[in-house]
Amino acid sequence: MKFVNSVLSGVAVAALATGAWAEELKGELTILNWLGGTEGELIIALEEAFMAQNPGVTIKDINPSAGGGDARAGIRSALLSGERFDLLLNTWPSFEKELIDAGLLQSWDGQWEARNWSASLGDSWRNLATYGDETYGVYFLAGNRSGLWYRPETFAAAGIEGEPQTWDDYLSTFAKLQANDIQPVSIGARSWATTEWFENLILKSAGTDYTARLANHEAKWTDPEVTAVFDLMRDMIEANCCEATEKMLAMHWPDTADAVLRDGTAGSMLIGAWANQRAAGEYGQKPGDDYSFFQFPAVNDEHAKTMSIDGKNWLLMDGAQDVELAGAFIDFVLSEEGSNIIANLNIATPSANVDASKYDPVVAKYVSMYKDADVFFVMDDLLPAELSGLFRTSLQKFLQDPSAENVAEIQAALEAKANEVY
Repeated sequence: MKFVNSVLSGVAVAALATGAWAEELKGELTILNWLGGTEGELIIALEEAFMAQNPGVTIKDINPSAGGGDARAGIRSALLSGERFDLLLNTWPSFEKELIDAGLLQSWDGQWEARNWSASLGDSWRNLATYGDETYGVYFLAGNRSGLWYRPETFAAAGIEGEPQTWDDYLSTFAKLQANDIQPVSIGARSWATTEWFENLILKSAGTDYTARLANHEAKWTDPEVTAVFDLMRDMIEANCCEATEKMLAMHWPDTADAVLRDGTAGSMLIGAWANQRAAGEYGQKPGDDYSFFQFPAVNDEHAKTMSIDGKNWLLMDGAQDVELAGAFIDFVLSEEGSNIIANLNIATPSANVDASKYDPVVAKYVSMYKDADVFFVMDDLLPAELSGLFRTSLQKFLQDPSAENVAEIQAALEAKANEVY
């Protein structure tokens, strides 16, 4: 296992040699690790490094097959098998709530306070996994979903100086790009990408508290805050931001990445941090030089630091045999040693203990925002499936007819569906 050995020969073994972990730990942890690829290798590397520092500890890594589909199918099968697990990796807030309601998880609160994880993760990260005043998840990986990707040379050629900081600044770039025969924005609306615009606009205009209330149907889809988001999106369309509606509805996010980052025929696109891997890996571009991102511009100054994220966290199973050992492992994952194992793979961690110099310039840029950001998990992932489906198609319907009358109908339909499913 060359990957693991290379990690252990660096940060982890150095920490062991210096006695960074003085606590003598013994026992066995069983981790349900469904991840594959680089992230799957990362989890193994963290486990191996923790065992190297604690020779009395054994970690059993169980990787269930999801049959090539939704990983939750494999997880559910593993949980139903009767085998005991201590820790489970999770990336779906709705699934986390499902497990809580089924009585399969226990709270991290006691460990959080005793081990002072708040020194590593700000309150908004803890709030992401808090249900009914109890914390059930500890985030250790996170991606930026508020980044507008662009090519600096495209902006420079159009006479755009610096990155837009406010919504008005952003709209003002459209005419400059158009004058240079560049389409200002590319939106792939074939599936779910339009939701990213709604989610960032409601975060930036109404804040995380209101967005959480809307996601939980404690606020109404007919509220003026929701109407205001559609108004802002209409402003974009009326400023000739994008492709013709028919073309947007036929495009997916890779098409927009090609237009903005590869071909330079469009100014910016809104999508997750995986655009970084596409630009560097598939286009052979240099992060920070050939392409970059700017954070979604402020609409309301009060909510300027809101940030949409996706991420992965650790869940503590109700049947965990050694809660203290599980907590010690999370300690390690959030520590400087664990965080730098993550960063060595150019994967972003929200832990304040990470050495950001290990990242490429693009990842380092958004990781630097984590400490002060008011983060919120991708809202579409928080909605019940039926409402999520209507949310996506409603935004497509809006693109076809952005009139105030159609917006009112869309909002009424979303509210009716929310009343039905909650």
